[in-house]
Amino acid sequence: MQIVVRFMSVSMSVFVSVVAGVAACGPAANVPTDTAGDVDADEMDDAQADPRDAEPESDAARRGYGEPCTANAQCEGRFCITPDLDPSFVDGYCSAFMCDPEFEGACGPDAVCFDIEIYPPLCAKACSSDADCRAPHYVCIGTCVPAAFVATVDRPGVLDGDEAAIRAAVEAVSADRMMRRVRILAGEADWDGPDGPVRIRSRAVGHPDHALAVAYVEAELAAMGLAPARLPFDARGLPHVNVEAEIPGSEPSLPPVLLTAHFDSTAVNTPSWNVATDPAPGAVDNGSGVAIALEIASILAAAGAASPHRTIRIVLFDGEEDGLLGSRDYAADLAAAAESPACTLNVDMVGWSTPATAGRFWYVFSEDSRPPAAIGIEAVDLFVPSARPIASTFTEAGHSDHAAFWAHDLCAVGMASFPRMPSNHTVDDTSSEFHPEFFLDVARSAVAVTAAWAGM
Repeated sequence: MQIVVRFMSVSMSVFVSVVAGVAACGPAANVPTDTAGDVDADEMDDAQADPRDAEPESDAARRGYGEPCTANAQCEGRFCITPDLDPSFVDGYCSAFMCDPEFEGACGPDAVCFDIEIYPPLCAKACSSDADCRAPHYVCIGTCVPAAFVATVDRPGVLDGDEAAIRAAVEAVSADRMMRRVRILAGEADWDGPDGPVRIRSRAVGHPDHALAVAYVEAELAAMGLAPARLPFDARGLPHVNVEAEIPGSEPSLPPVLLTAHFDSTAVNTPSWNVATDPAPGAVDNGSGVAIALEIASILAAAGAASPHRTIRIVLFDGEEDGLLGSRDYAADLAAAAESPACTLNVDMVGWSTPATAGRFWYVFSEDSRPPAAIGIEAVDLFVPSARPIASTFTEAGHSDHAAFWAHDLCAVGMASFPRMPSNHTVDDTSSEFHPEFFLDVARSAVAVTAAWAGM
């Protein structure tokens, strides 16, 4: 999954107040303390005064995580997040700013460090139901978050397909098959390639084993009886290749359903990592998504499987870690050809269940994608009752290749586990990070959505 850091448009005085007024939530919160030039500190404080720094009437007035606030000092020495920082934080939200998501106790027992990647990480109140959060502005996804992050989805009550066939496809998912593929993609197990056993140490663009990764996913699709095609493109001075294969539908005139995941990896967060020589296992990011895409392809292309009405096109993207390069190239080609798929399901980084969402995964869609998204949510509810998706139009959550389709007004839904795990984009992103039950629930959910859209 691509990391996107986008600070909000706030005034300098507000941002300096954030940094200066924060009580760090955990020992690793690094707050700069030097001042510029020889400006007197008192003069600087006066110039950057923020009304949220006003003292409350008494210590008894201080409020806990998630309580409404207008001043930092109201929040038990923590920080008051207001609509000045983001409009979603209606009536203020007592938090602790700039916590360290890698420090387990960063926010104490009552809150979780929530790293949504459009802010510095903040402490949000832990919760087990919406009743624990401040209605109607905040809802529970394991932590109390602004209701604006979560979408209301009306179930249409109709699935275009054979429910027995969809259920059979969901129940056919094999955790063992998926984890075998994850371990091969992450270089933990040999791939028995055409020239003998090999290890894929890295799938990063610029590493020699990147070509092995392309050959591996191509061989897996071919072994299912599909006809994979390489779609080469150049980006940033380097050759890349997307891999595409189709499961033909019984009604080829209908727009196809796309199932996508990126196969490239990176370990750029490892100190002194060298892309050309060092490993980048990328087991969760995004061996998990590729394994799910291949699993769905193997189930729906199997002899005797119910034929979908719509063609299902599997596309494995390259260059996601360098800026959604493969999906941007692919979506631009679709737009140029005036081809509009029925919808795209993109799966990225779904092997690890983050504590901040209490074992739930994001199911993210644009407003234009709402009708197919609603059908998909209904399918998950019906066929995978143990899954608990967070349906959301908060489009920065789990930012990945689905966003490239939104840029061209094409239907797309993203499945992702978010915030990311501490080992993301390091050499420690291995299969040992997986949460098997969570991974299985997401895989079954992806099958249910794909099959429902395709009208099996």
